Amino acid sequence: MPAPQAPLDFVILLDDPGSVWIDSASLQAVDEGSLSVAEHRRVERLLGPVLPPVDEARLLAETDARIQRNRTAPLSINVVDASGRPQAGASVRVEHLRHHFAFGAGFDWQLLKADRTEADRRHRAAFLGLFNAASVQFYAAGYEPGPGVFHDAGFLQALDWLREQGLRADGNSLYWNLAAPRWLATPPQPVKSLQEWMDGLLQQASPALLRRMSGVAVFNEIVAWERFQTPLTPVLAEGRKVAVVADFLHRFKVLNPRVDALVNDYDPTPEYYNLLQKLIEAGAPLDGIGLQSHMHNGPWSVVQLWNVVNRLALLKRPVFFTELSVVSGTARAFNFRPADPPWETTAEGEAAQADYLEQFYRLVYSHPAAAGITYWDYSDRSAWLGCPVGLLRKDGSPKPAYWRLDRLINRDWSTKGIFEADKNGRVIIPHAFAGDYRISTGGTELLQEHTVDRPLAAVLVVGR
Repeated sequence: MPAPQAPLDFVILLDDPGSVWIDSASLQAVDEGSLSVAEHRRVERLLGPVLPPVDEARLLAETDARIQRNRTAPLSINVVDASGRPQAGASVRVEHLRHHFAFGAGFDWQLLKADRTEADRRHRAAFLGLFNAASVQFYAAGYEPGPGVFHDAGFLQALDWLREQGLRADGNSLYWNLAAPRWLATPPQPVKSLQEWMDGLLQQASPALLRRMSGVAVFNEIVAWERFQTPLTPVLAEGRKVAVVADFLHRFKVLNPRVDALVNDYDPTPEYYNLLQKLIEAGAPLDGIGLQSHMHNGPWSVVQLWNVVNRLALLKRPVFFTELSVVSGTARAFNFRPADPPWETTAEGEAAQADYLEQFYRLVYSHPAAAGITYWDYSDRSAWLGCPVGLLRKDGSPKPAYWRLDRLINRDWSTKGIFEADKNGRVIIPHAFAGDYRISTGGTELLQEHTVDRPLAAVLVVGR
């Protein structure tokens, strides 16, 4: 500060890394318990809720125990004959077909190509081998490139393909300031006309596309919406943000009652939490919280990650990491421009990426509020701005991170095997991972859901 200032109130978050430059000031640590009610509320308005301290070593050591507690439940199977007599010694096959937790990726439109190269085949096999969900890039500028001209066919092809493969389809995103059609600016539209266009987009896309999705980011990046000047900027300006977002979330749910409505943002700070809290207090039908986690400038710390999830969990909505990117190349300053010179993956970077992603997935999967992770740009061949963030190299060959995640998702966190019924005709699996199951013995087969809240207790009748 160039000159003495009036007293300033500020808080430095030791668990949220950053740089603080202060000249001619003295700092004093303040015990939270010494704050008055008014002071405590002021701190929370500025910084979100006060979170308990994180013991990083203990947090990491207890990850497996949290996963077992939050992602598994006892699964029991009774095997009987047509008369209800227990079938001791019956051989029962248990197959975990699909996780309920969304292990997804940003959709790769090249997966739809008919004439495939070897690289195409590797990409497709890797995509289908690891993910159970995909986020389709639904941007208004591409969906409605001209007034009243809609590209339904391409999106329908993608959604049909995902359904055929048994993958959950999500949409990202309906209203995004930076993806507004350019034709809206010629001539500039008043706010009322822009809102009418937004409603028309929703009316058109809902029956054709949105109802085929499991969840949709209705709004994207609303914290910084007004910082970028685009045709849509005025819609959420001048204090209208909460009211307009809440209104369009209501409109979305009226037209798409079975589709989860999310808000998505890249801002992990309490500012995002506070905005979401205002939306909920305004009665917005918010089904889930989307959070981007692009780490082109370096990975989040363990404490930062855990605090971000803990903070959002207080809003009592499932948290989705909607866009995760971790670099596998040499660290460099990232300036949101195409990489020049080309940013290549390296052996050392790939090893570090694998270690970090294993830790990230384990921590997030262990948190009860988390509902999904979507890896953004799963391959380097189509990565944003040429950044080496993929789990695959450009030729489709898997990096070490791919195999780490494959082991976690498809082996460590999957319940499969052949079990022998005890003398009472029962098979009990104490810690079966939540998801969809196929259970069979002899010629009898069941397809059932198993959740932590509603553990599966199946009865298999043999001899039918």
